[in-house]
Formats: sequence, C-alpha cells, structure tokens
Amino acid sequence: MRITIRFFIIFSLTFALLVSLACPVSPGSTTTVLLKPPTHQEPLQVAHSGRHSVPPLGVLPSSKSSSSSSNARINVSTSSFAPLVDDSLRVGPHVTLNGTWDPLDVPGFPTLKIKQTCLEFSEHLEQEHYGTIYPPVQGGWTPDFNPREAYDYVYLIEGCNTYIEVEYGTWAAGEGSTLWHTGADDIDVFVWPPGVEHTHNNSLTGCCVCTGCNPEVGTFVAPVTGNYTIGLDYYSGVVPMGWRCYVFARSFFQGAIRDGRSVEYDTADIGYNGVFDVRVRRVTGTSLDSDSSWSSFTVSNVTFINFFPPNVTVLSPGETPSNIEGPGLVCINWTSSDPNLDETLQYTVEISNDLGRTWKVIAYTTHTSTVWDPEGAFYGLPPTPYEADGTRIPNFLVRVNVTDGRFLASDVSDNAWIINHLVAMCCPPYELFIVLIIGTIVIILIAIDVVVFLYRRTKIRKGTTKMYNGVWRGTS
Repeated sequence: MRITIRFFIIFSLTFALLVSLACPVSPGSTTTVLLKPPTHQEPLQVAHSGRHSVPPLGVLPSSKSSSSSSNARINVSTSSFAPLVDDSLRVGPHVTLNGTWDPLDVPGFPTLKIKQTCLEFSEHLEQEHYGTIYPPVQGGWTPDFNPREAYDYVYLIEGCNTYIEVEYGTWAAGEGSTLWHTGADDIDVFVWPPGVEHTHNNSLTGCCVCTGCNPEVGTFVAPVTGNYTIGLDYYSGVVPMGWRCYVFARSFFQGAIRDGRSVEYDTADIGYNGVFDVRVRRVTGTSLDSDSSWSSFTVSNVTFINFFPPNVTVLSPGETPSNIEGPGLVCINWTSSDPNLDETLQYTVEISNDLGRTWKVIAYTTHTSTVWDPEGAFYGLPPTPYEADGTRIPNFLVRVNVTDGRFLASDVSDNAWIINHLVAMCCPPYELFIVLIIGTIVIILIAIDVVVFLYRRTKIRKGTTKMYNGVWRGTS
C-alpha cells in the first residue's frame, strides 16, 4: 500500500514537472509568412508640401481647373456634412465626401436632366527633403554599387507625371540652408520603382548624369503605385556634401461616378495621404458638358490624411537588465497598434549580438510573437562571451520593425541580455525555481525506493529457507 502511494506521489510530481517546463509562448503558435525584408529603416515617405521649385514649361499639366458653378456642393459626410473648402485639412481614417447638384432649371430646356454625377481628384504633389553625405564615400562611376551614399523616398500612383530635381554642394550656414557648389562637385541620381533591384538599368531616369549640371533634373511617368526610391551616388567633390531633393508630380483620376444628382466617395480608397483638387462634375449628355464653368465645381488644395503610422513595443526579452536566455528556444514578444484598424501589420524581427551595430533578420510574421533558436544552423549567433575577469556583459538586443505597407516603425528591447552556454529554458526565473524544487523531490523519492528495494533483496539472500504450507520461504 505504501509503495502504491509513493508511486502515485512520484507520478503526480513528474506530471507537475512537465507542466512547469511548458514555456508560456509556444513555438507552434507562431506562423511566419515570407515577406521581402525592408531595404532601409527610415519611415516610408508620403506626400507633403515643401519648397516650390519651377519645373520646365510643358513637363506637367496645369494644376487647377476653373469653376463658377454655384448650384453644386461638396460636403464631408463624416463631419455632419460640413462643406469642403479650399486649403482645408481633413483627417480620417475614413474621410467620406458627398458631391451634390441642385435640380436643373435651365430656361428653354425643361426636359434637361442630370444623368450622372462624378467626383474627381487631381493631385498636386510637391515634396522637398534634404540631407548630408558624410565619409566614407566611394567616388567615381559606380552605377551598380549598393548601397548609395544617400536615399530619399516618394509615394506615387501609377501614371503620375513626375519631375525630380537634386541640388548638391556645401551648406552655406548649416544643414537646410542654401548650397554652394563648384564644378568639381558631382553626384549621380537614380530613381527606382518599388520591387526592383537598384541597378543602373532599372532606374526610371537611366541615371541623371550631367557633369557640371547642378541641380540635376529628370522626368518620368510612374509605372506602378507605391514607394519610389531615389538613390544619390557620390561621384566627386566636397565631403561632407549637402543635398536637396525636390519632387513635383501631378496625377488625375476619377474617384466615383453615380447616376443622378449626387455621389459619395471614401477618400481612403485613394490609398495614400495627399493634397488634392476635388471636382464634382455633372453629365447631361449635351454640349453643355464641355463648358467646365457650367458643368463642374472644384475645391482646391485639400489635404486628406486617412493613413497613420503604426507603433510597436518590444516586451521580451530585454525587459530587465539581468535577463538571461538560451541557448534553447528564446521567446520574443511585442505589442503594436495602428489607427487604421482594417490594415494587416507585417513584422520583421532582428537580433543583434553587438549592442545594435549589426542586425540579423530571424523572422517575418504577422503575429506578435516568434521563437528564435540561438543554436540554429541559419539563425545561430555565438553566445555571450566571457570577459578577461570572468564576467559576462549583456550584448544581445532584439529589434522589431512593423509596416502597414505605407509606413515603417521600429522598437529595440529596453535592455541588452545574455545568451547562456548551459541553461536551456525560456521560462521566467520563478518558474525555473519551481522546476528545480519538484525535480529534486522526484529524484529523492526514486532514490529511496531503489534503496529500499535493494535492501530487501539483500535480506532475502542472506536468510535461511523453511517450508511453510508447502512453500519455501526465506527467513533472517
């Protein structure tokens, strides 16, 4: 009876030990998706106003259409039908417009009706960014050298007519001031659409190369919608070298068309933030439609902000300065949020073993956790080394990058941590303590049973035997 009870206790404690060994984050709960890793860590740029430069005449169409119609209205449905006015700002995430025409009353044409109403958008993008190229630089003609010395980014939609201008030289009074330049200063300017290799042949402008030209300029028509990369490659001249990149673009597209005298459109369907001229146009099927002063009404220079950057916060590891992990599976957890609730966030997880000087991608996922094997053949990094005095200085960091397809944000663990040589647990210290206590008790109980068993066998072998009721039994 006592042996049965003891085996029951051992079984129960062993079961508890197995439960304690279970890590709070299960490797099987994380699903990774194969995404292309980001090629840079700066936020992806969206259109915003900048300094006005004047592109060559004839490069782009005019920026506004005239309108004198007084019987049309464009209201913001999400703001209790507040009227849309010139030079206004509307913030989403879903700014819905309603364009409406009053009933027609044209003397001599009693049967004239509005057959359709259109809501149209014309984008006028002017963007200016600047920066400085610092040494080391690789001068000379290196059209396929990667990376370039500096980058800029602009979000364009398919079919957008685009003019780019890059000025460079020495800042006259600090970064952002005017630029001084000489004939010895020269850079090469490349423009790549999203998803292509950054080579000379893939550049939409070939390469804005004009020795002695400052600024360098180029034009192109955007082949796809997305974030475009502008690569600035140092050729010769002063170092450090300042640069100012100006982009001017214009595109026109129809937002919505409906039968009757009104139309509604969610400006989030445009797909990005920007500054637009908004036009409501009526269609009667007569020659009157060609007179824009009669058939259309325009509100100019309206900024729509429907998309916002997400944020991300690394939770573990690194939540405490003394955090020790590995070399077993390391559980990585983070949290994030985005005002655009209908977007799917994608994460890139990186590990550094030199306090952030270099990073290694270990996962692409849409979940908020992943598991890393420090001893894995592909993702492995050496454990934290011992110093000369026998101490170990935490050297591991984790960084999580999040993107919603428009913006990129990052967060690094608060503290560096250690990858251990021996401990293979991914459980908090208090759970490890429980595991050790239970394991010790189980080993002691098993040892007692083994000792008792051996002792009884020894007594039987040393005793004598007698016949009891026809059965030989040993006696001591």
